Amino acid sequence: MYDVILFGGTTEGRELAGFLAEENIPALVSVATGYGEQILACKPPVDISSGRMDQNDMYALFCSQRPRLVLDATHPYATEVSANISVSCAKAGIRLVRVSREASSTDGCRCFSNLGALVEWLNTTEGVIFSALGAQEAAALTAVAGFRERIILRMLPSAHSLAACMELGYPVKHLLCMQGPFSEAFNRALFLETGASILATKEAGKYSGFGEKINAAKSCGMEIAVLSRPPEITGITPEEAKALIREVCS
Repeated sequence: MYDVILFGGTTEGRELAGFLAEENIPALVSVATGYGEQILACKPPVDISSGRMDQNDMYALFCSQRPRLVLDATHPYATEVSANISVSCAKAGIRLVRVSREASSTDGCRCFSNLGALVEWLNTTEGVIFSALGAQEAAALTAVAGFRERIILRMLPSAHSLAACMELGYPVKHLLCMQGPFSEAFNRALFLETGASILATKEAGKYSGFGEKINAAKSCGMEIAVLSRPPEITGITPEEAKALIREVCS
């Protein structure tokens, strides 16, 4: 039986997974992909489960394990996953806490509330677009005129994502598969090497490397288009989560 179930392959999720292992707390860390599992360094009594779960899967897990606490440390843009966790916890009567990521400044950026509006704006521009939106947004970006020539995609090094983007028609030379976050200097080097004049990214917040991307793009004189973060329930910091875990599991 697990005392804690933690959702998230984020930086905060990895930090909390390591904390659970150090504290010797029986816990299950759930990540969506095999890649997320590979970058986690956990040891017993912390186990890792990879694979996407729907509400029914989550509810069954909560009912079978009856954890003292569920922590949602998923990505700020993973709204469907967070909603499923919330509904399943409420149904099972399990305590849920959201681990939030501090927002970053978007001064000097063009902000868009949805991807459709961002794509519409991109179609009014010219030049190479460096997309740090992730592989999940690659399909929507095919609506940008001349996307095969204009868009450089940076994404996590996933064989599935790479194959999907190639299937969509992106040339291999425009697909950069790498694990961030990245330094300002590295971002600047990539922007200059690719000749990008526009950066499209998400406001993923502190620890995501967002600030380093923005600063690098500004230093290169690029226009910056930001997909705004979806509204989310206010949560707690990783440090507050650690204190809560100690309190609940002591």
